[in-house]
Amino acid sequence: MSSSSPPADRLFCSKPFEWFEVSRGVEGGEGDTFLCCPSWLPTPVGNLRTQTVAEVWNGATARDIRASILDGSFSYCVAANCPHLQNVDGPVRRVAEVTDPLHLAILRDGVTVLPWGPRDVNCSYDRSCNLSCPSCRTKVIVESQARDRIQQIQQRINDEALADARLLYITGSGDPFGSPFFRRWLQTMRRADMPRLERIHLHTNAQLWTPRMWETIPAEIRALVTSADVSIDAATAETYAVNRRGGRFDVLLENLAFVRTLREQGPLEWFGINMCVQANNYAEMPAFVALGERVGADAAAFSRLNNWGTFTDAEYAARTVHDPAHPEHERLLDVLADPAFERPVAYLGNLLDLREAALARRGLAWRMRRALRTARRFIPTAGAAGASAAPG
Repeated sequence: MSSSSPPADRLFCSKPFEWFEVSRGVEGGEGDTFLCCPSWLPTPVGNLRTQTVAEVWNGATARDIRASILDGSFSYCVAANCPHLQNVDGPVRRVAEVTDPLHLAILRDGVTVLPWGPRDVNCSYDRSCNLSCPSCRTKVIVESQARDRIQQIQQRINDEALADARLLYITGSGDPFGSPFFRRWLQTMRRADMPRLERIHLHTNAQLWTPRMWETIPAEIRALVTSADVSIDAATAETYAVNRRGGRFDVLLENLAFVRTLREQGPLEWFGINMCVQANNYAEMPAFVALGERVGADAAAFSRLNNWGTFTDAEYAARTVHDPAHPEHERLLDVLADPAFERPVAYLGNLLDLREAALARRGLAWRMRRALRTARRFIPTAGAAGASAAPG
């Protein structure tokens, strides 16, 4: 690195140099595109309905966001929401710890205009789902009226965004099997359209992830599905019925048993279960860690509740037990002091600071400032512990 390189202790995040998330906002806005999870970095860099991938990827806003990473300000980021800034893990590293040759070149030369296309493509432009979880919607949504717009975006991604892509993420906005658009895309994908793709990551509620559904996807595409997140938000059937409205806990457990065989026999190399922590489920957090171990998950991941426009301010305040002003916040800290969170499967994401506070008030040191090394590439923890909106 040259003498003009950033200080060694400065943080660097690779995400805006690789990530390309095409969103479908709660209020509309199909095609708005982001260089990170919108709850962590909420400024869109363009819209794929009116611009090409190249125009969005290296547009003025994209360049400014990358510059904010290189100058160390992270001025576009919402640090309190980002688990990677809290943990200094995943795409976030201290400059002295950066080893990837591409990232080193970015730091050395101050690159903001990228000669390569998106490397990690997150498809979050369709909210269609088989469930109506209160954390992200008030009713079951199938985007039939937006069919033409969704198909336009999907075709543009297929034709323009996948040439350099390594990761295809489906989906941060609904369910890959519950959406007729994503499901059909998975069933008709061609390996030739994505020559450098290394993996497909599925984010799902798993209610429809059955052996029969799995067999409808071509073998060459199934082989690319090497990681998955399952949004659950509960450790008991009673809480699951409320937080995953329309889902059945017994069906979930049956399908997780199938997912476990895919983890043990391939093609899955990693899968995690997710809980969006709120007032009606925080007491089940230690049991959720145990559930992750029981189903063979690599991670039982937790995240703070976001408001995706489904709650009034009063409703949201009643649920956000992570807020120090919440009447049950002290009880949450008691739960977070549980030794269950020392288990290798536990990943506290953007609740890590509360775990540290819980231990500190008991006079204990945070002995293991550790997030799953194997999980870091895959756990984005936004929304429902997933990449953008509250999926599944």
